[in-house]
Amino acid sequence: MQGNQRTKSEAVAARAGKIEAALSVLDSAVSNLRSGEDWTRYLDFQSRLHNYSANNVLMLVAQHVDLYEQGKVAAAVPSYVASYRKWQELGRQVDKGQTGLAIIAPMRCSRRVATDSDGNVLRVLGKDEQPDPGEHEARTSFMRGFTVEKVFSAEQTSGDPLPERPSPKLLAGEAPRGLGEAVMALIEAEGFSVQTVPHQDFLQGANGITDFAAKSVRLRDNMDDAAMVKTLIHEAAHVLLHNPGGPDRPGGMTRALGEVEAESVAFVVASVHGMRTDDYSFPYIASWAGSDDPHQAITKTAQRVTRTAQTIIAASPAERHDGGKAALVFARSPELEAPPAVHEPVGIGV
Repeated sequence: MQGNQRTKSEAVAARAGKIEAALSVLDSAVSNLRSGEDWTRYLDFQSRLHNYSANNVLMLVAQHVDLYEQGKVAAAVPSYVASYRKWQELGRQVDKGQTGLAIIAPMRCSRRVATDSDGNVLRVLGKDEQPDPGEHEARTSFMRGFTVEKVFSAEQTSGDPLPERPSPKLLAGEAPRGLGEAVMALIEAEGFSVQTVPHQDFLQGANGITDFAAKSVRLRDNMDDAAMVKTLIHEAAHVLLHNPGGPDRPGGMTRALGEVEAESVAFVVASVHGMRTDDYSFPYIASWAGSDDPHQAITKTAQRVTRTAQTIIAASPAERHDGGKAALVFARSPELEAPPAVHEPVGIGV
């Protein structure tokens, strides 16, 4: 009995070591990716373009759809949007015959003001007025109204190639035998159903979606077995960690941090089972880390990721990749015969 206990203890320690090693690889690789040439070029390019309000986005999309229907642009939805001069600065030129897209822009002006020694504004100075003794002159900006400006989408321009954000690449091949069934059983034990749909159009372009309101996990089945199982692990992490009101969901959890957590769990579990998800997990986590330091994002959730990965690994009968077929069996919803209309997501997707 004592020998068996020691063996079990050694197995637990070995798994913990594998988890720690996988997290270390993930942390280093994602940080290196974010500092690499491709990401740096992409982020630099993106930082020089404007962000627009929700109303302006709606206006831009509506106008771009009209141009698409007229055959003036190749895509209905614009990607990058910038002014005529900004495109020139970025090495691109607006194509001849293109029509500018109208946006509502604030008109900002500056004025002379008198301030105290702490920089607090005391009053606006008249045209020839000077500050009183003990006061200081400064200039402040203010908005005097709105105006209409014209911008152009990248689809309306030609020139230097647009940088692409490094994108996740799906796994190919088969997952270790029994891993998929074990993960599915964990999800179902939480009261969630697992279903497949024909392709990503049913999931708003995602590989999988966890719907907490419907207590369901849906995956697209036009992926290789390994990619399906990896996606299932990601969704299982959402179920175990991010159920609204659940014991493991901390207050203030953002969507971005939740995605970093879920994909970190998927990377660790897949790594322990001999599946390399580097080409998917590294750029996926880097993108969701946003402007934050990915090292901080991964470090902040390391304990939660480790605990959840341990739960999934402990439930799996597969210790390593043996070339077997996971043989996942899902139920497809009978109503899913055509893609649903576009709507706001009610869950979390990957």
